[in-house]
Amino acid sequence: MSETEVYVIMTGYVEETPKQVGVVAALYVSADLKRAQLKLATLRQAYPKTFYELYHCPLDTDLDQLSHYPSVEISPEDFD
Repeated sequence: MSETEVYVIMTGYVEETPKQVGVVAALYVSADLKRAQLKLATLRQAYPKTFYELYHCPLDTDLDQLSHYPSVEISPEDFD
């Protein structure tokens, strides 16, 4: 039996409020790569100035044990 992969679309942005806030969010998860790729393309077309990234990993994985896991970096420059 093969392991099932899951695909996660992450986004990251600075919310422009009186007190700027960095937001990192998981937007979409699927076991279907083609469906995840279509969703990613749709998001990027609808919101071209927003950062999106597609990650994948097997189910039942301790993500912090991987060399890289679904995450988005927000730097101090993003708040300027």
